[in-house]
Order: sequence, then structure tokens, then C-alpha cells
Amino acid sequence: MDAAGAWGEEWDRVFDVVVVGGGAAGATAAATGAAEGASVALLEKAPFTGGTTAKSGGVMWIPDNPLLRERGVVDDRDNALRYMARTAYPTLYDPTDPTLGLPVDRHRLLEAFFDGGSAAVGHLIDLGALSFETVDYPDYYAHLTEGSATTGRVLQPVLPDDWTPGRDATGGQILVDDLLRFSRDHGAEVLVDHAVDRVVRNEAEEVVGVLAYVGRRPVLVGARRGVVFASGGFLHDPRLVLDYLRGPVFGGAAAETATGDLVRIATEIGAQLGNMSHAWWDQVAVEVTARTRSTSADVYSPFGDSMLMVNRFGHRVVNEKAPYNERAQAHFVWDPYRGEYPNHLLFMIFDEAVVESPERSIFRWPVPTSRRPRDYVIAVQSFEELAEELRDRLERLAPVTGGTKLDASFLTNLRGSVERFNQLAANGEDADFRRGETPIEQVWAGEPRPGAASAAMYPLAASGPYYCVILGPGALDTKGGPLTDEHARILARSGEPIPGLYGAGNCVASLAGQAYWGPGGTIGPAVAFGYLAARHAAGEPARSPA
Repeated sequence: MDAAGAWGEEWDRVFDVVVVGGGAAGATAAATGAAEGASVALLEKAPFTGGTTAKSGGVMWIPDNPLLRERGVVDDRDNALRYMARTAYPTLYDPTDPTLGLPVDRHRLLEAFFDGGSAAVGHLIDLGALSFETVDYPDYYAHLTEGSATTGRVLQPVLPDDWTPGRDATGGQILVDDLLRFSRDHGAEVLVDHAVDRVVRNEAEEVVGVLAYVGRRPVLVGARRGVVFASGGFLHDPRLVLDYLRGPVFGGAAAETATGDLVRIATEIGAQLGNMSHAWWDQVAVEVTARTRSTSADVYSPFGDSMLMVNRFGHRVVNEKAPYNERAQAHFVWDPYRGEYPNHLLFMIFDEAVVESPERSIFRWPVPTSRRPRDYVIAVQSFEELAEELRDRLERLAPVTGGTKLDASFLTNLRGSVERFNQLAANGEDADFRRGETPIEQVWAGEPRPGAASAAMYPLAASGPYYCVILGPGALDTKGGPLTDEHARILARSGEPIPGLYGAGNCVASLAGQAYWGPGGTIGPAVAFGYLAARHAAGEPARSPA
């Protein structure tokens, strides 16, 4: 590390590798670069590290990981590539084609992830930077022909023996903290409150550093070998969301710093964007996001068996137990006759048995755990009262919902929907939406209550009290940004890498396309490509600032 030295006095600091962003991707890049012997600085815009990862459990989806191999499980590479290609690009997928119907560059990214994710985990274990344990969750699309019965692709950092959820740091924060502790021990510097505003290029148009701001003070930080962006997506930039996402969203669990910094920075120097219409979708409680776009909890696997969701017409429109990324996309259905999103809002309705359930679940929110009132939970004695209360609340929410109202048919249709749902639940088979049939839904549903035909469904009580939460589309973060290659190098519009510029995590175009392959499907690729970016950057020849 230089203060100025041969680079000149205009540079405040100079390192081999500069990492932008302190979540899983950035922390992995910092640890990897430091382990390679490079001098590393990690610049974080917030006053603390962790990013969106810190809001998560820290699980990561890594096929063919070392823990799988230790168990003697063969995670076939070709099968895994078919699974990823089929779900990421379903309209392109061709199992008979050498690249599975995908453009060569997209297929190459899948290959790089399969190989690099496993290598990254093995490398971090060997370094002593992290220790992992297996979470035996199935993949989200395990039921498809290309799916696998294999469990064990999901890893999480080993948590302290006395770790308590809700009291101690999240698994995601522990993941980042452990990586950054290793990075610091190997000479890396972690600089918070450093908001990167742009990259700096030399006369050869190679990226050789960044301009950051600490408050109003500009700081010029040089990078001899490369700059790795891991700065998060653009979920909390309302204009980028409006311009690029496939439908309206209310907010979500991304860190407040997820404002699309790299989209602006990279396009200014001619980077090519991709996958901008997609996000890691989920559902949010609208009366919470009306106060703040950045949430502390979203609706992942809706809690309860005697629970259903209906739209403003009172109709059930989705498998309520489908994984969050799939279920949330029901909000984007378009009605060409009415010229509206009929499912823009969904109403999650449940009965007293769900509230009284003693089950301890990480997915319980927003179902209350006590009688203490929650302003986003409606409590009524009848469906008539529910319709009346919803009309009042929707009138107050009109400024953030576009004026969504209950249709005049809502109450009649709701009664019919509940009656139909109760019949299906009594039989234990959802003929309408196949709720509870996939392996992940069965695992998350747990054990059925006594006498139930299904763990995922149970008839709603014949009388109140009933409860309701107004849900809307949200996301963990967006998954579009500059395109990258198999080394995580950011690509210019020509398709060639921009020398010295790398990206990993939610700030770049996700190789997952439409898909969310399994639990940890965001952090897995972030770790893999953070590792690949830093390995490649650390091996580059030193560049001149001139």
C-alpha cells in the first residue's frame, strides 16, 4: 500500500486491489485478494459492513461443494448445468444443444459458477477464513425433470454454540465478519463511510482507481491491478426500479445502500447492461413498506396451514406456499381488458389457529406471536368486517398503491374462495394450485396438525376471529447490472472486458436469469464470483496511473 509514492501526490491511497461494497461478494473478494498476497482495501458506503447479506441467514447455494463430496455425494456437473439453464432461461433451454440453447457467454457463466463456487468454498475452508455446515434443504425446482433429489447444496457458516436468533448477529453478519476478520489479519484495510462516486481510468482506458467521498471530502484511491464492485443492486432507487423492473415493487430487504451505484458508474464508461428487469422477488407487508422501502423482514414462506391469499376480486390466484421468488411474480399478472395489475395487492387471510400455533418458525412473520396489536395485521370477527376494514385501509394507502380498491364482488367471491379452499384442504390436495406438492414446500410445511390431510393446508375456521395482512411485490434486491464474463470482468458494449474492472453479487447481471435455484441462491453466486474476481485481479500485472 502507498500513500502516494510513484503514483503522485494526487492519490490519497494506492492498493493492488480495491473492493467496493462490504457484503458477501465484497468480503469474499477482500479475503481472497489478501490471501493471494495483494494489498487490498475494501470501501463501504455505509458506516458499517454487512450490506444486504447482514439481513440474511448467510446460507449459500453451492453445487458440488466440498461438504457434499465429503459425504460421498456425486453432484454431476452436466445435470447441474441442465438444472440451472432450464430454470434461468426456460424459453431458450434445449437439452440437446451443446450450450443447452443458451448464448455461449451465458452458458460459460454457469460453468464458471459450478466450478468456481466449489473452488471458492474449498479455498475459504483451507485458508481457515470460514467453516461451513450443510443445511439439508432441497432445491426450489427439485420437482422438475432437470431437478435433483440431492440435498446438501445449501451451506451456512458454522454459528456459535450459544447463538440465539433475534438476539445475536445474523448468520449473514457472521459470514461477513469472519471474512473481514481474515482479510484484516492478512493486511487488508476496511474503510467505512467511503461512498464511491466513479472509477478513474488511465490514458489506455484501464480502470486504475476510484473517486470516493467521505462526507463531502473527496478521496482518490488507486488500484494497481483491479477494482472489484460488490456494491449491491438498485432496489432502493425508485427511478431505476420504475425504469427497469418488469412491474411495480414497494421495497424489500436490500440494505438501504442498494441504490444502483454501479449501474450509473459503469454505463458512464460504456458497460453493457443485462438482466435489468429481474429481481430476487418476494412479498412485503404494504403497510410496513409505506413507511420505509428498506424492510427488516419480508414474507418468505407464508406461515400457517389455515391461510390463503386472494386478490381484490376475492379470488385465489397463486400457490401460497411456493418459494418467494416464484410466488411474488403473481403480482405482475396484467389484465389487458381492465388495463391493470389485478393482483397488485394480495390479502393474506388466516384464522385464530394460525395465531395460536406454538410452532417456532423462522418464517412466522408477519403472523403475530402474541395478542399485542400490530398495525399491519387486521383483526376482525367476520369476512363482512374484513371487507369494510380493507376498504378503509386501501383508501389510506391509495397514494402508494395507485388507488387499488376492492371490487364490488370481493365479499361474495371471498366466501366462495374460502369454501373451495376448505374443500381442497380437507382432501389434502390442491387441485387449483398444487400447494404443498414440491419437496421444498413439504420441508417448510413441517408436520401436519393432528387429523390434517396435509401439512400445507387446513380448512379455515367457520367463524372468526380472522386476520389479514395486505401484501405487495417486493424483493431481496435486484439482479441486473453490467454484464460480466467467467472471470467476473465487466464487459463493454463491444463485448470486450473493461481492463481493471470487475463485479460480483447483486450489482451485476445475474447468471441466474429468471431463476432462484435454491436457498442461498443469491449469496452462492456472490461468493463464487467475488472469489473469481479477486483471483483474476490479483494475478494481473500492475498498471500505471498515467
